[in-house]
Amino acid sequence: MGKLDFAPIADTTRRAEIVALLRCAILTGQLEPGQKLNELRIAEQMRVSRAPLREAMRELVQEGILTSIPYAGTFVIDVTAKDIDDAYSLNKVLDEFAIELTWPLRDQRFFDELDRRHEAVKQATRDRDTTRQIETALQLHGLIHEWADNSVLLETWQRLTSRLQMYFALHQRARKEPVPAEDIHETYVQLLKGADMGAAQRHAREHIDLDFEELLAYARSLEQRDSKGAKADRAGPTRNRPDGS
Repeated sequence: MGKLDFAPIADTTRRAEIVALLRCAILTGQLEPGQKLNELRIAEQMRVSRAPLREAMRELVQEGILTSIPYAGTFVIDVTAKDIDDAYSLNKVLDEFAIELTWPLRDQRFFDELDRRHEAVKQATRDRDTTRQIETALQLHGLIHEWADNSVLLETWQRLTSRLQMYFALHQRARKEPVPAEDIHETYVQLLKGADMGAAQRHAREHIDLDFEELLAYARSLEQRDSKGAKADRAGPTRNRPDGS
Protein backbone atom coordinates (compact mmCIF):
# COMPACT_ATOMS: atom_id res chain seq x y z
CA MET A 1 0.00 0.00 0.00
CA GLY A 2 1.38 3.42 -1.00
CA LYS A 3 1.95 6.39 1.29
CA LEU A 4 -1.34 8.20 1.92
CA ASP A 5 -1.27 11.99 2.19
CA PHE A 6 -4.22 14.37 2.21
CA ALA A 7 -3.81 18.05 1.32
CA PRO A 8 -5.35 20.82 3.47
CA ILE A 9 -8.79 21.99 2.32
CA ALA A 10 -10.77 25.22 2.49
CA ASP A 11 -13.32 25.84 5.25
CA THR A 12 -16.11 26.94 2.88
CA THR A 13 -16.73 23.50 1.38
CA ARG A 14 -15.33 21.42 4.21
CA ARG A 15 -17.69 18.46 4.38
CA ALA A 16 -18.12 18.14 0.61
CA GLU A 17 -14.38 18.28 0.05
CA ILE A 18 -13.69 15.73 2.77
CA VAL A 19 -16.23 13.39 1.18
CA ALA A 20 -14.66 13.93 -2.26
CA LEU A 21 -11.12 13.33 -0.99
CA LEU A 22 -12.08 10.17 0.88
CA ARG A 23 -14.04 8.83 -2.10
CA CYS A 24 -11.07 9.55 -4.38
CA ALA A 25 -8.72 7.75 -2.00
CA ILE A 26 -11.02 4.71 -2.00
CA LEU A 27 -11.61 4.61 -5.75
CA THR A 28 -7.92 5.04 -6.60
CA GLY A 29 -6.82 2.37 -4.14
CA GLN A 30 -5.03 4.61 -1.64
CA LEU A 31 -7.55 3.30 0.87
CA GLU A 32 -8.00 -0.39 0.13
CA PRO A 33 -10.97 -2.71 0.69
CA GLY A 34 -11.16 -3.65 4.36
CA GLN A 35 -8.74 -0.95 5.49
CA LYS A 36 -9.50 0.92 8.72
CA LEU A 37 -9.59 4.72 8.54
CA ASN A 38 -7.26 6.42 11.00
CA GLU A 39 -9.38 9.45 11.98
CA LEU A 40 -6.60 11.28 13.81
CA ARG A 41 -4.07 10.93 11.00
CA ILE A 42 -6.54 11.91 8.28
CA ALA A 43 -7.79 14.91 10.28
CA GLU A 44 -4.21 16.08 10.81
CA GLN A 45 -3.34 15.73 7.13
CA MET A 46 -6.47 17.58 6.01
CA ARG A 47 -6.07 20.12 8.84
CA VAL A 48 -9.69 19.74 9.89
CA SER A 49 -11.28 18.81 13.20
CA ARG A 50 -12.56 15.28 13.67
CA ALA A 51 -16.22 16.41 13.80
CA PRO A 52 -16.59 17.29 10.07
CA LEU A 53 -14.43 14.30 9.18
CA ARG A 54 -16.82 12.02 11.04
CA GLU A 55 -19.79 13.66 9.30
CA ALA A 56 -18.16 12.97 5.94
CA MET A 57 -17.41 9.39 6.94
CA ARG A 58 -21.03 8.88 8.00
CA GLU A 59 -22.13 10.11 4.57
CA LEU A 60 -19.91 7.52 2.90
CA VAL A 61 -21.25 4.86 5.28
CA GLN A 62 -24.75 5.76 4.09
CA GLU A 63 -23.54 5.51 0.48
CA GLY A 64 -22.24 2.04 1.22
CA ILE A 65 -18.51 2.33 0.47
CA LEU A 66 -17.55 2.65 4.14
CA THR A 67 -18.83 0.54 7.01
CA SER A 68 -18.87 1.43 10.70
CA ILE A 69 -18.28 -1.36 13.22
CA PRO A 70 -19.13 -0.55 16.87
CA TYR A 71 -16.07 -0.39 19.13
CA ALA A 72 -13.81 -1.16 16.16
CA GLY A 73 -13.95 1.87 13.88
CA THR A 74 -14.79 2.77 10.29
CA PHE A 75 -13.52 0.67 7.42
CA VAL A 76 -13.60 0.62 3.63
CA ILE A 77 -16.06 -2.12 2.70
CA ASP A 78 -14.59 -5.55 2.10
CA VAL A 79 -14.96 -6.87 -1.43
CA THR A 80 -15.28 -10.52 -2.37
CA ALA A 81 -15.66 -12.19 -5.74
CA LYS A 82 -19.18 -13.24 -4.71
CA ASP A 83 -20.09 -9.63 -3.85
CA ILE A 84 -19.05 -8.57 -7.34
CA ASP A 85 -20.80 -11.47 -9.04
CA ASP A 86 -24.01 -10.73 -7.13
CA ALA A 87 -23.90 -7.01 -7.98
CA TYR A 88 -23.10 -7.47 -11.68
CA SER A 89 -25.76 -10.16 -12.04
CA LEU A 90 -28.34 -7.79 -10.58
CA ASN A 91 -27.04 -4.94 -12.74
CA LYS A 92 -27.69 -6.95 -15.90
CA VAL A 93 -31.29 -7.67 -14.86
CA LEU A 94 -31.94 -4.06 -13.89
CA ASP A 95 -30.46 -2.69 -17.12
CA GLU A 96 -32.52 -5.02 -19.29
CA PHE A 97 -35.71 -4.01 -17.47
CA ALA A 98 -34.80 -0.30 -17.54
CA ILE A 99 -34.18 -0.38 -21.29
CA GLU A 100 -37.54 -2.08 -21.84
CA LEU A 101 -39.37 0.58 -19.80
CA THR A 102 -37.42 3.49 -21.25
CA TRP A 103 -37.66 2.45 -24.89
CA PRO A 104 -41.12 3.90 -25.69
CA LEU A 105 -40.41 7.01 -23.57
CA ARG A 106 -37.29 8.12 -25.45
CA ASP A 107 -37.48 11.55 -27.05
CA GLN A 108 -35.07 14.26 -28.13
CA ARG A 109 -34.50 15.29 -24.51
CA PHE A 110 -33.40 11.74 -23.71
CA PHE A 111 -31.00 11.66 -26.68
CA ASP A 112 -29.56 15.08 -25.78
CA GLU A 113 -29.01 14.05 -22.16
CA LEU A 114 -27.48 10.75 -23.29
CA ASP A 115 -24.99 12.67 -25.46
CA ARG A 116 -24.23 15.14 -22.67
CA ARG A 117 -23.46 12.39 -20.17
CA HIS A 118 -21.46 10.46 -22.74
CA GLU A 119 -19.31 13.52 -23.43
CA ALA A 120 -18.75 13.96 -19.68
CA VAL A 121 -17.42 10.38 -19.49
CA LYS A 122 -15.13 10.95 -22.47
CA GLN A 123 -13.79 14.19 -21.00
CA ALA A 124 -13.02 12.50 -17.68
CA THR A 125 -11.31 9.71 -19.63
CA ARG A 126 -9.21 12.21 -21.60
CA ASP A 127 -8.27 13.86 -18.30
CA ARG A 128 -7.37 10.43 -16.88
CA ASP A 129 -9.41 11.33 -13.80
CA THR A 130 -10.27 7.94 -12.28
CA THR A 131 -12.83 9.16 -9.76
CA ARG A 132 -14.69 11.44 -12.17
CA GLN A 133 -14.61 8.80 -14.90
CA ILE A 134 -16.32 6.31 -12.59
CA GLU A 135 -18.88 8.87 -11.40
CA THR A 136 -19.75 10.03 -14.93
CA ALA A 137 -19.92 6.44 -16.24
CA LEU A 138 -22.43 5.57 -13.51
CA GLN A 139 -24.41 8.71 -14.38
CA LEU A 140 -24.45 7.62 -18.04
CA HIS A 141 -25.67 4.13 -17.16
CA GLY A 142 -28.14 5.61 -14.69
CA LEU A 143 -30.03 7.57 -17.35
CA ILE A 144 -32.15 4.59 -18.43
CA HIS A 145 -33.10 3.98 -14.79
CA GLU A 146 -34.05 7.62 -14.28
CA TRP A 147 -36.06 7.73 -17.52
CA ALA A 148 -37.94 4.46 -16.94
CA ASP A 149 -40.54 6.10 -14.67
CA ASN A 150 -40.38 3.33 -12.06
CA SER A 151 -39.54 4.54 -8.58
CA VAL A 152 -38.70 1.09 -7.17
CA LEU A 153 -36.33 0.39 -10.06
CA LEU A 154 -34.63 3.76 -9.58
CA GLU A 155 -34.29 3.25 -5.82
CA THR A 156 -32.77 -0.19 -6.37
CA TRP A 157 -30.32 1.20 -8.93
CA GLN A 158 -29.30 4.05 -6.62
CA ARG A 159 -28.58 1.61 -3.80
CA LEU A 160 -26.52 -0.54 -6.17
CA THR A 161 -24.43 2.33 -7.55
CA SER A 162 -22.56 2.92 -4.29
CA ARG A 163 -21.07 -0.56 -4.51
CA LEU A 164 -20.59 -0.32 -8.27
CA GLN A 165 -18.30 2.67 -7.63
CA MET A 166 -15.93 0.37 -5.77
CA TYR A 167 -16.25 -2.48 -8.26
CA PHE A 168 -15.65 -0.20 -11.27
CA ALA A 169 -12.49 1.04 -9.54
CA LEU A 170 -11.32 -2.53 -8.93
CA HIS A 171 -12.14 -3.38 -12.54
CA GLN A 172 -9.81 -0.65 -13.72
CA ARG A 173 -7.06 -1.77 -11.36
CA ALA A 174 -7.51 -5.32 -12.63
CA ARG A 175 -6.95 -3.99 -16.16
CA LYS A 176 -3.92 -2.07 -14.84
CA GLU A 177 -5.21 1.19 -16.28
CA PRO A 178 -6.49 4.36 -14.54
CA VAL A 179 -9.40 4.69 -16.98
CA PRO A 180 -10.83 2.47 -19.75
CA ALA A 181 -10.71 3.34 -23.43
CA GLU A 182 -12.43 6.59 -24.42
CA ASP A 183 -14.71 4.83 -26.94
CA ILE A 184 -15.90 2.09 -24.57
CA HIS A 185 -19.47 3.46 -24.47
CA GLU A 186 -19.84 4.36 -28.17
CA THR A 187 -21.81 1.26 -29.17
CA TYR A 188 -23.94 1.43 -26.01
CA VAL A 189 -24.97 5.02 -26.75
CA GLN A 190 -25.65 4.40 -30.44
CA LEU A 191 -27.83 1.36 -29.70
CA LEU A 192 -29.84 3.33 -27.13
CA LYS A 193 -30.57 5.82 -29.92
CA GLY A 194 -31.46 3.10 -32.41
CA ALA A 195 -34.52 1.05 -33.31
CA ASP A 196 -33.53 -2.41 -32.02
CA MET A 197 -34.34 -2.73 -28.31
CA GLY A 198 -33.11 -6.33 -28.16
CA ALA A 199 -29.73 -5.33 -29.56
CA ALA A 200 -29.43 -2.59 -26.93
CA GLN A 201 -30.29 -5.06 -24.16
CA ARG A 202 -27.81 -7.65 -25.45
CA HIS A 203 -25.03 -5.09 -25.67
CA ALA A 204 -25.77 -3.83 -22.16
CA ARG A 205 -25.25 -7.37 -20.85
CA GLU A 206 -22.07 -7.79 -22.89
CA HIS A 207 -20.80 -4.43 -21.67
CA ILE A 208 -21.18 -5.53 -18.04
CA ASP A 209 -19.46 -8.86 -18.83
CA LEU A 210 -16.45 -7.12 -20.44
CA ASP A 211 -13.27 -8.44 -18.73
CA PHE A 212 -15.50 -9.77 -15.93
CA GLU A 213 -13.44 -12.93 -15.33
CA GLU A 214 -10.35 -10.74 -15.00
CA LEU A 215 -12.13 -8.70 -12.34
CA LEU A 216 -13.18 -11.82 -10.42
CA ALA A 217 -9.62 -13.15 -10.52
CA TYR A 218 -8.36 -9.84 -9.14
CA ALA A 219 -10.97 -9.91 -6.35
CA ARG A 220 -9.99 -13.48 -5.45
CA SER A 221 -6.34 -12.42 -5.27
CA LEU A 222 -7.32 -9.71 -2.77
CA GLU A 223 -9.24 -12.27 -0.71
CA GLN A 224 -6.24 -14.62 -0.67
CA ARG A 225 -3.90 -11.79 0.33
CA ASP A 226 -6.20 -10.73 3.16
CA SER A 227 -6.55 -14.33 4.31
CA LYS A 228 -2.78 -14.77 4.43
CA GLY A 229 -2.41 -11.47 6.28
CA ALA A 230 -4.99 -12.53 8.88
CA LYS A 231 -3.17 -15.82 9.44
CA ALA A 232 0.13 -13.97 9.87
CA ASP A 233 -1.45 -11.59 12.37
CA ARG A 234 -2.81 -14.49 14.41
CA ALA A 235 0.57 -16.22 14.36
CA GLY A 236 2.41 -13.08 15.46
CA PRO A 237 6.05 -12.13 14.77
CA THR A 238 8.46 -15.04 14.57
CA ARG A 239 10.64 -13.68 17.35
CA ASN A 240 7.74 -13.97 19.80
CA ARG A 241 7.12 -17.67 19.21
CA PRO A 242 8.18 -19.85 22.13
CA ASP A 243 10.02 -22.31 19.89
CA GLY A 244 11.78 -19.53 17.94
CA SER A 245 10.81 -21.11 14.62
